[in-house]
Amino acid sequence: MKKTILIMFCALSLVGCGKMGKDGRIKQEIDKNRWYYDDEVVDDGKPSLMVMSFNVRYGSASETNPDDNWVNRRSSCYAMVNTMRPVLMGVQECQKSQRDDIKNNCPGYDVIGVSRDNTTNGEQVAIFYLRDSVTVVDWGTFWLTETPNVVSKHPSAGHYRCATWAKVIHNKSGNTFYHINTHLDLTQVRGFEMVVIMDFIRANCGDLPVVLTADWNTSDDDEIFDDMYQTFVNARVTAVTGDAYGTFNGFSNPSSSTRIDHVFYRGFSSCSKFVTVRQSWEGHKFISDHYPVYAILKF
Repeated sequence: MKKTILIMFCALSLVGCGKMGKDGRIKQEIDKNRWYYDDEVVDDGKPSLMVMSFNVRYGSASETNPDDNWVNRRSSCYAMVNTMRPVLMGVQECQKSQRDDIKNNCPGYDVIGVSRDNTTNGEQVAIFYLRDSVTVVDWGTFWLTETPNVVSKHPSAGHYRCATWAKVIHNKSGNTFYHINTHLDLTQVRGFEMVVIMDFIRANCGDLPVVLTADWNTSDDDEIFDDMYQTFVNARVTAVTGDAYGTFNGFSNPSSSTRIDHVFYRGFSSCSKFVTVRQSWEGHKFISDHYPVYAILKF
C-alpha cells in the first residue's frame, strides 16, 4: 500500500521523487531519465526539441536579500541548465557578464545576441543553443521601434527593446525553423512592439515553423496577441501535459499567479509538454525572480 501511494505521488508531482522541503516545495533530487521529457506521452516517432524561456534577472542588480544577487545564485542557474539541457534557451535581462558566466559553466552551449542598448555590459535577449543538437545557419537582431534595423528606443518605452532571431536546423531530423526571443516593455507600447515582431515574421520567415520565447510582461490573453493568435498557438494551452503556474515570483512569492513568460509556436505538429520550472537548485529557493518555462515541441 505504501509503495502504491509513493508511486502515485511521484506521478502527480511531475518532478521525480524528490524530498519535500519545509516550504512545501520539492527539492532538487531529480531522475534525469524521466520527469522533464515525454514519458507521459506515447512516442509517435516525431522528432522533438525542448525550448526554454528564462528571465535571469540582470546581474548588476543589488537585491534586498544578498543571497539573490547574481554572484550568489549563478551556480543554481548553471545547475538548472546543465540538468535540463534545453536545446534552445531564450534569456532575458542577460548582461554580457552573465552570458559569459553561463556559457563558460554550461558545456555544449553556444550563444548569440547583442546588447540591446549598444553598451559593453548591456542587457541581451540572447539565445543559447546546444551545438550538437541544432545548427544556427543565420541570426540577427531587430529593435522594437519604427527603425528596427538600427539600435533605437521607442519614445514611449521605458527601455531599449529588441529581439534576437535565429534560423535553425534540427540536426537529427533536418527540419529548419526560426526561434525569436524578446522582452517586451512594461508600458502600453507593447502593442506596437508586437506589430514589429509580426511584421518581421511575415517578411522573413516564410512558411517555416517559428517558436517565440519572451518575458512578455503581460498575460497570454492580452489583446496585443490577437493578431499573433491568427497563426500561432500557446504552448501552455496546447500541451498534452502541462501546468498553469505563475512565472513571476519576485524572489519572494512561490504562489504567485502572475504569468508573463510564455512560449508561442506555429508550424510544429504539437506540444507534448509545457512546464514551469519551480524546483530549488543548489540550495537556492529562487534561481531568479522569474521561473524558467519550457515547451517540448514536435515537428
